[in-house]
This record gives sequence, structure tokens and C-alpha cells, in this order.
Amino acid sequence: MFRPFSPPPSTSLFPVFLLLLPFLPPSLVSSSLSHTPLSWTSPHDPCYYLDGRPRHCLSEFINGAYGVPANASHSLQGPDYDSNITTLTDLHNPHNLTCWMARGGPDTGEWVLTLPLGRRFEITYISLQFCQQGEPSDPISISILKSMDYGRTWRPMQHYSSDCLGDFGLPSQTVAQTRHQETEPLCSDPRPLQKQRGGMVLAFSTLDGRPSSPDFDHSHTLQDWVTATDIRVVFHQVSKDNSDKREEARRRDAPLALSDLQVGGRCKCNGHASRCRRDNTGQAVCVCEHHTAGQDCDVCEDFYCDRPWHRATPTHPNPCVACECNDHSNKCRFSMEVFQQSGRRSGGVCQKCRHHTAGRHCQYCQNGYTRDQSKPQNHRKACQPCLCHPLGAVGRWCNQTSGQCLCRDGVTGLRCNRCAPGYKQGKSPLRPCIRKSTTTEECVSYCQPSQVKVRMNLETYCLKDFVLKVQVKGMERSGPWWQFSISVHTVFRTGSTSRIRRGPQSLWVPDRDLGCGCPALHVGRTFLLIGAEEGERGWSPEESRLVADRSTLALQWREHWSPKLRGFRGNHKKTFYSFFPESFRRNKLDFSSSAWRNSKHTHTHTHTHTHTRLLNHVQMRILKCEETVSSCKTPPTQTCYVKCHAVF
Repeated sequence: MFRPFSPPPSTSLFPVFLLLLPFLPPSLVSSSLSHTPLSWTSPHDPCYYLDGRPRHCLSEFINGAYGVPANASHSLQGPDYDSNITTLTDLHNPHNLTCWMARGGPDTGEWVLTLPLGRRFEITYISLQFCQQGEPSDPISISILKSMDYGRTWRPMQHYSSDCLGDFGLPSQTVAQTRHQETEPLCSDPRPLQKQRGGMVLAFSTLDGRPSSPDFDHSHTLQDWVTATDIRVVFHQVSKDNSDKREEARRRDAPLALSDLQVGGRCKCNGHASRCRRDNTGQAVCVCEHHTAGQDCDVCEDFYCDRPWHRATPTHPNPCVACECNDHSNKCRFSMEVFQQSGRRSGGVCQKCRHHTAGRHCQYCQNGYTRDQSKPQNHRKACQPCLCHPLGAVGRWCNQTSGQCLCRDGVTGLRCNRCAPGYKQGKSPLRPCIRKSTTTEECVSYCQPSQVKVRMNLETYCLKDFVLKVQVKGMERSGPWWQFSISVHTVFRTGSTSRIRRGPQSLWVPDRDLGCGCPALHVGRTFLLIGAEEGERGWSPEESRLVADRSTLALQWREHWSPKLRGFRGNHKKTFYSFFPESFRRNKLDFSSSAWRNSKHTHTHTHTHTHTRLLNHVQMRILKCEETVSSCKTPPTQTCYVKCHAVF
């Protein structure tokens, strides 16, 4: 036989108002979620302080079982069940009890009552009222279970038995010994039951005897422990081994009779709502505050995701914070990576920025737009087009702060719409502004006669210190110089101390010389460079550079020059000596000549293969003679020989 039972001894601490809930008027217990829930007496929203600051709030305390039909099933008679029991959850009137009675039989088995709550509740208590008036003397075996997934899985919360160890394998106790045990079901003898008008009452408190209950708002474990979508009460069959047949017959004839089932608690709104009501679809939902959303106020509203969602507590209301998009977007997403990098202050990333803005906070202007400093950052016209000149600017983008466009060489202005000083408008769209020639007369007088038509002969070849075939790869300005990136293809002639080698090199040209076109170099073309060594520039040896100035010849390369130049490279000295008479060629190597003995000239250049000072003098005299002959305007004549002989 199933017998009524009483709450455990610890129920003496159970709040009196919970035991009185069955007798309160329906208006005070929110008789149905289908109506507007109980309004607080506070004149302001309980989720906010008077000054508008958010605060922790709770939805109204209600009987979640009121008006919800319960289901009853039998373990041995599966088809024999009642799926629409309303007598247990209707308005309870102790003066006019409505009882549900389980049909008895020769095999009692187990009776199971299931109550679907329809949403997640945070359960405070579960109470059962029996129709019997007297204290039961028979054994008791009852289990209370909960489901958090709408009946798919079940978890026991409490067992009641006169023999806990025999029925459930648990010791009889009313308080969890450790925090690890506080989410495990306990077992105890419920007697004596609480006596109230209309019958005996069993009341189970979900937090009674749980060590972490004082810190419930910060205990995620207990918050999950009290959360339920469905409640189930199982009346187990009691062992009758020691009972006589008369007693067994009496138990079979005494059916299980219940008058009321209550589930006291609050809609699970996570501290972000003070009201809970049914929506148009009949689902009970929280009326969320603090810019939260969802059935349980467990997510943030769109655009209010600058910080991760958290449950509200009495000390920290944890409202959802709007993303900072400067009024240029109404969509954003949360990024945990950004949140961590900001020191856990802000993690919102704006999406679909409007008004030509960009960036995490829509704080920048898109490419092609610049900030209008006369308007605030959240103004819809804070970003204005760059309006860069299509010819004078490189691309359409500009500096987002100053609006300065990237101008081509020789172009200036905020929009790159005028030529810089010293430049004039050109005819090429690639070079809209070209350098003004200082005046033709000045450039002609400044540049040495390197721009006249030059014939490629041995005299031209021997005129300078280096003869190179180079290809110009690029150029950039460096102060008063232009640095050309060149590739040396062939080295036809170099000075005795030159370090010029094949491959990539840098060629330096003075700005004024390049402006007058001496030499006239162009990127992408191949030239024959004929020029002097760089020593005259005054750089130290470690700073030596390849220089092309107004005295340098830059000739557009012609392929038919190649064999001629190779011939010059191998035979220029032999050809040079053939111009001298036999007597000179014989006497110029007369080392006993008084001219050599009396020579007191000091030389700075030396040949790498000389071994004596006398041989140095001879070699330098020969080079000096070569320069004398090369300076002649016409091919070498006897007059040039006389001048050369004078050197010796």
C-alpha cells in the first residue's frame, strides 16, 4: 500500500509562506501564466535603479503546476493510464477537496505522476497533499525526479523511504556532507508529515541541506540543480514479505489518493527579468531586460554583444552592452579574441559599416574617402570622397586624416591638381607635369658637349675612365641626388682602381644634371655609359659610388656597337702606340734617360702589377701621354706626338 508521508525534520526551517501557498488567493500566486503576471508594488522597473542603472531582478514567484494537466501511468498496466489529470493542479480549496485516486488491484506495482512545466523553471519546492487526514503508519517509498530536456532524460532529486538502505541503497540523511554531494539525491524518512487543512502534506525543498545554497547566485552547479522542465513523482511498491494476508488485502483496498500537487519557483530568467508570461504561441517566456533576449534571457540582443553574456547577480547586474559603431552600423558580432586583447573590456566587432566607413568601430573611412574634420565622427557625412585628380594622383586613395592624395612626380596640391614649382604641364598622362628646362641657353652652357652626335671610335672609347653597357631598372630621389637601379650587362673598360662589376649596381646622378638632360636616362632602356671615375666627388673610399653627371655620355644602346667595343677593349693600347714614330717607340722605354732620372713628379695612381718606383713613373708617363693624345679634336697627328713627347 502507498502511504502518505511527511517532510523531513529539516522542514521546520522551510519558509512558512511556502506551506501557506495552497491557501493563498489565486491573484497572489499568479493563477495562470496566460494572464498578465503579478505586478510589483514598486513604482519603477525592479530591474533598474531610480537613476536608470541596471540591477539584478527576479521574476515573480509562482506555482508552475497550476492549471497544467498531469499524466499518470502504471508500471504493470502500461495502457492503463490517465493523461489529463486536472484535479491535482486546479484551485485548491481545503473546504471542497478534489482528490485523484489510483485504482488498486491484486498487483499494485508503481504509479508514476508526470507534470510538464512547459519551460525551464528554477524550482524552489515541490509539495504533495494527500487526502488522508491521519498520520500514516505503513512503509513509504517515493522518488522525485526532474528533467531538464522536456522529458527526454530524467534525474532523481530526492528519495523518501522508511528503509533508505534497503530500497535505494542510500543512507538516511537530510544534509549533503560535501559540496560534491550536493547535486546528488538524498534519502530520508519523511515522517512526521506536515498537517494542514484538507490533509497531510509532503514538501521537498530543492536547496535544503545543500552547502552552497547561501552562495546560490554564484554557484552554477546549484543553478543547474534547481532547473527543471518536467517533474515526475514515483510511488514505489513496498515489500510485503512480513505482512499477513489480511493486511495485504487491506492495503489493496486502500487506494492512493492525492488532492494537490504544487511546484513553487520562478521562470528561469537568469536575473534579467521581473516578469514571465506566455507569448502568442502559448510558450511561457521571460520579459527580458538589460538588453538580453531568448526564452530564458540567456543571450544578448542583436547589436548588444560588446561583452559576453553573463547571468545577473545581486552585486553585478551584467547587462549586455551595445557595440560602439559610431552610428554607422546596427550589426555587430562578439569576438573572444578581440575581447581578450582588449583586457576583457570590449569584444564587439561592427559589421556592414555604412556611410563609407570601415574598421572595428566604423571609425575609419573606406579607401577613396577622407575624414571631414568639421563634422563629428558619428555624422553620416563624416567621410567625404578624396576627389584625387585622375591624372595627377596615383590611385584614388588619400590620407584619411589630412585628405592628401598621393601625387605623381612633379605634381602637388591636396588633390594633386597642379604642377609643382619648377614643373610645367606635360603631354603624357603618365607624366602630367614635366620639369621646366632652366632655359635652353643655361642648360647648353651648363652641360658639356655630351649631347651632340657622338661617333663610336677609339678616341671616344679612350676619352673616359669607364665604358659600360647598362639597363636602367628604376629610379628614386634621395635629397639632391637621383639613385638609379641599373644592371651592368658588360664592362668594356674601367679604371685601374674601379670596383665596377657585372650585375646590380646603383648609379647616382645630380638632380640639376638630370633636369637639364645630361645624362638623359630613362627607366626600362639600355644605354652605353662613358664617364669618369667617382673620386672627384670627394667621397671616402668606403663611400665610393658610381656617378653619372653632366660630363657622362649616355648613349642609347645599338647592337652593332658590341663587336667594335670588344675590339677596342683588346687592342686600344696597341693601336695607340702605332701612331708614334719608331724613334719615339724606341726611346720611350729608355730607362737611362735623364728625363726619368730627373723626374720629381709625384703621382697618386699606381698600377697593380708594378714592382719598382721607376716602373711606376714610366707607366704614369704613358697614361699621361694617352690623355694628351685623346684630347686632340682630330685623329692623332704629328703635333700630338710632339705634345706627348714633351711629357717624357
